[in-house]
Formats: sequence, C-alpha cells, structure tokens
Amino acid sequence: MQHPLPRCSAPKRRRGLDRFGWYEPRSEGAWTTTRQAEAWNVATRRRRSRQDGVLAGLNTLTQELEIVDAFAAYGSETSGINIVVIGDIGRGKSSWIKTVCVLRQLVANRQVVILDKKPQAGLGEYTPLAHTLGAQSIRFRVGGHGACLNLLDPAISARGDHRGGIDGVVPAGQEALVIAVLTDAMARELDEKEKAAVGAALSAVTTQARQAGRDPVIRDLALRLLDPNPEDGNGFGPRWSERALEWGLEPGLALLRLAERDLRGLVDAPTSPAVRTALESHPLVHFDLSALPTEGPALRVVMTTANTWLANKLAARSSHYQQTILVVEEGWHVAAGSTGEVFRGNVKLSRGLGLSTIAAFHHPADQPSDSPARALMSEASIVVLFGQSRADDATETVRLYRLPAGTEDTLVRLGRGQCLVKIGTRDPFLLTHIRSPQEMLLTDTDAAITGRHTPDHATTAAEEAAS
Repeated sequence: MQHPLPRCSAPKRRRGLDRFGWYEPRSEGAWTTTRQAEAWNVATRRRRSRQDGVLAGLNTLTQELEIVDAFAAYGSETSGINIVVIGDIGRGKSSWIKTVCVLRQLVANRQVVILDKKPQAGLGEYTPLAHTLGAQSIRFRVGGHGACLNLLDPAISARGDHRGGIDGVVPAGQEALVIAVLTDAMARELDEKEKAAVGAALSAVTTQARQAGRDPVIRDLALRLLDPNPEDGNGFGPRWSERALEWGLEPGLALLRLAERDLRGLVDAPTSPAVRTALESHPLVHFDLSALPTEGPALRVVMTTANTWLANKLAARSSHYQQTILVVEEGWHVAAGSTGEVFRGNVKLSRGLGLSTIAAFHHPADQPSDSPARALMSEASIVVLFGQSRADDATETVRLYRLPAGTEDTLVRLGRGQCLVKIGTRDPFLLTHIRSPQEMLLTDTDAAITGRHTPDHATTAAEEAAS
C-alpha cells in the first residue's frame, strides 16, 4: 500500500504583495511593446505595389491609401475605363466625383468635360468649381438666351467616320443622331422610307450649306423634308422618284416642332463660339444644363448631342492620345429612349477614344431590366457604391454586380463619405473618402441648404443676375 505524498502547505500571503494584487488576476491588461505584440498578427497583409493613378481615400479596414483610377487600372485590373457611382442623395457621391474624378484628374494632366444638370443657388452645381479654376461655364437655356450646340455641327460627321482617326472607332454621326431624336419626338420607330428621306435630305442640306459657306441647322432639314426639290427623289429610281418626295412629311413636321418649340435655342442654330473652342481653351469644360426642364426632350437631346459632339471631336484627334473624362451626374437622363441608345453606343467606344465616362445613379431598382440605364450600369469596369436607404436598391445592387452575400447590410449601414468599391476582378473593399480643406471648400454641395456659399459663387450669381 502506497502512502500519499505529503501535501505542501499553502504559501503564506504577504500583506505588501496582497495589496498590489499579486495573488489574484488583474482586472486590467498588462502593458506590452510593439515587438512583443507582433506575435498576435498571425497574417501580415502585403501592401499594394502600384503607385500610379489618382488617390481616392483610405481603405477603411487596412488604413492604406487606395487608388481609384480607370486609366491606371486598365489592362492590369480592368478591361474598360468607365465608372458608375451609385447611392442615395446626401451620401457623398457628388463630393467624391468632384474630388476624385475632376480636381485630381486635372492634376494628372487629363481633360474633364462635365454635363452639369444639378442646380445649386440658381446655377449649375459645378459653377463655383469651374470659375475657381478659371474655366468658363457654358450655360444652356431654352429660348435662345444661352449657348447652342448645333445638332448638325460639322464636327459631327455625317456617319461618324473621321479622316486621320483610328480604324474601327466610329461614333454616332449626324444621321444616327437625327433619327434617334426623331424616334423620341415621334414616340415611334421611323420606317425605312422615312429614314431614307431623312438621309437624302440631310445630304442635300449639308451640301447646300457648305456651298453657301455656313453650317446647316435642323430647320433647314425640316423645310427640305416638307418642301423637297423635284430632283431629291431621283436617287430612288424612276419608279419611286415622285412618291419619295412624300416620305419625309412626318419627320419634317416633328423636326420643325422641335426647332420652333422644344429645342429652340439649344441645338437649332450654329454652335456657339464658346462651345466650338471649349476643348482647346481649358482642360475643364463645364456645360451648365441646370436651367433645362427635366420633362420633355430638351435635356436628353442636349446631353446626347454633347456626348456625340465630344466623341466625334475625340475621334478626329484620336492620334493625340489625350485622356478625357466625361462626368454625367444625372445618369438616367441620358439613358432613356433612342437618344439613350446613341449615348450608350458612344460609351462602348471609350477605349478607342480614350474617353472615360463617369455616370451617377440614385435608385437602381427603379430602372427596368432592359433599359439603357441598366446596361450602362452593368457595363462599367469600376463601381463605387455609396449608402442605400432602400432595401430593394441594396438588393438589386448586390445582384447586379454579383457581390458577396450579406453585402446588402453593408450598403445600408454605410455612412456619409464611405463607399464600397469594386475594381474589375479585385475583391470589393470599403473606402473612406479623404479631402483636403481646400477640396472641401471647392466640393461643397450644401450651400443652398446651409445658407453658406463661397465668395466666388456669390460673384457668379451676381453676374448671372445682371446678364
């Protein structure tokens, strides 16, 4: 029988050690050093090695600087250069676009063109920014009191092809643009006879205007369709030459109505000198469309015409390899109807033109699945997602971009200035937008609500009221 080992008596507690908690666990943690704490970091994340591109903010999780630049990411991370920004009003979309897609792009020696629809204190939202940078705000108004961009401007070729351009890069031309405008205005598709009549009349008025030393306008085209010359039908053969003179009646009436009412002073006269030389006069081109009505064809037609004009100008100088950014904050205006299809067709040529389109949308769930707006959103290579307050918008966004399950909750909980960014095949990451004090001043979008405005904005408003 084995005897149990003798048990040692408990150590005597000393009063001094007991007072300092020697015998019981401490309620607070013990101090350590960074060298000792390295053992807790079981996996060290490798920093990204790419240095080129425009900074967009801090990675919310790793606190590293993140680059969101369509041109820098092309080839290595993406196959396209278009960006879509989605989120509710007041979540920081406009500030992010102004900072990352406008101000910092100018520093990178790129040209920026803005289609500014959002009003602020009676002017376009980007007006103070443009004036601070020394760029002219080109303001469009219905009725002939503002700038004009001729629908038949010579810079827009008849069929989109340009001498000296890159083969295969053919943006929409005058004929496609006119037919798209007519399709929306007449609320139906043009039949083949009407399209043939429009094409023949367009060729005739262009030749006649060129011989007279001036630019053709849509009123010339409308009157030629309504009152054609007898020889205008000769191109259709002896059998149809007389009947062909009647094919342009309805398109002619629609064009005449647009020239005299809906589009008067916008696209029905020779292009304004400020518009004609905009790309050569300053790296920032600001088209102020805030005075155009949301209802009706005016806003959509002007936006699509500006996009087509820009695409044709870039196609003509494509050998210069100038990187250009087009900012369209109210994306759904250009994504509806036949003019929206023309806009989308021009966007597809972005790589050949060196034109990166940044389009912003509010509620993706409100866009039909077969709409050009949905196609424009789905074809973007970089997606920047700000907070969504509606569950259906968050769900549709996750489905549209095939985001991981549970991302809906993340989108709903994002704060102001926070976004989820997806660049090509990279995993999505959370981004916190960081701005300098000067950038905060230039990108303020709450002047009308807070009652505070920059001195430059006050000067601009006074000049506008006096004009």
